[in-house]
Amino acid sequence: MFAQSPLIKPDDEEMGLQRRLLILSTLMMTGAAVFWSALYGYFGEIGAAAIPGTYVILSLASLLTLKLRHGFTLLRSSQLACSLLLPFFLMWELGGFVNSSAVVVWSFTSPIGALMFAGRRQAALWFIGFILLVSIGSTIEYPAVTIDNLLPAGVVVVLFVMNLSGVSIVAFVMMSYFVKQKNTALDLLSLERRRSEQLIENMLPASISERLKNEQRPIADQLDNVTIIFADIVGFTGYAMDHDPDEIVLLLDRIFSDFDRLSAEQGLEKIKTIGDAYMVCSGLQGTAETNARGAAHFALAAMADLTKIVKEERLDLNLRIGIHTGTVVAGVIGEQKYSYDIWGDAVNIAARLQQTALPGKILISRDTVDLISDHFETVPQGTTTLKGHTPVDTFVLAGSKA
Repeated sequence: MFAQSPLIKPDDEEMGLQRRLLILSTLMMTGAAVFWSALYGYFGEIGAAAIPGTYVILSLASLLTLKLRHGFTLLRSSQLACSLLLPFFLMWELGGFVNSSAVVVWSFTSPIGALMFAGRRQAALWFIGFILLVSIGSTIEYPAVTIDNLLPAGVVVVLFVMNLSGVSIVAFVMMSYFVKQKNTALDLLSLERRRSEQLIENMLPASISERLKNEQRPIADQLDNVTIIFADIVGFTGYAMDHDPDEIVLLLDRIFSDFDRLSAEQGLEKIKTIGDAYMVCSGLQGTAETNARGAAHFALAAMADLTKIVKEERLDLNLRIGIHTGTVVAGVIGEQKYSYDIWGDAVNIAARLQQTALPGKILISRDTVDLISDHFETVPQGTTTLKGHTPVDTFVLAGSKA
């Protein structure tokens, strides 16, 4: 019969929702209290009519102070106290359980509400208070049950139905709201989990993301026959010096987004970008030959793509690419921002090949040529000295035989 209030301390959005719910429930119960007060007054039970009337006055006064600094706390506290005590006083005034049509059951809304919104510890105190009031009220009925008020017997029966139904409705509404909030929270949690998983899957190879989701750490593997590709945009530093930041980022995003698409088409795994350099590899799955061919197709497509962009935008840019196949160590590093990376001499050779390649050329090692020679045209470059490394036999990837 009397409203109870949420007792949680959520963030600003949640607090706003709780305030609106408290105001709505207070207004609804105030309307019900006006009806009860008028009903008791009509049958001459002035004392009983005064109790819900008091609730109306207290609730309206609390609502008026809601905008004050501690107005929400006042409204919340007054509603909890009223929901617990006033039904008991009303039962006492009407002469016990039977005479009051078990109106004290409305007091149960207080511990129910506290359990939902305040937590088990605070709810236990409100529940103990409810049990004490019911125990005290039972003495009114002892030693015999008698009808001793001005309400007709038929009205007493109707009020029994109204009280029991009313408190059930309030409990149901409260629980429905609780379930709705719980489901909303679970949906948001599920959405955030899916977003996190998608982010991990975008950042990491599928097999690695699964191991990471299963909390397998550390993640480190030695992989053979991995083909590593380094691509560097020649002239981009000069372009960046003469253009606005927005133009620089938009161009780089366009180029690398195309590279992402091309690498995905060939089943390659993007490792990272370093400034205007793009690093990708193949060989995490499939055969060595298939992966090497995929890397070669990507390199040719990336070169053609940049050539197209340069022509459309009239830019003085070019691309040079280095490719090598060998053994690497792969793993995930970091805790806050996961990074999947590969290390080893094969990575160093691919990087040095890219640095040695002429603009517009794709320089590859013999290890890679041996895997793709049946499908691609290559031009021997002889033994090439690489910075910080022993000389290696190199070739320029000219195109696909198909």
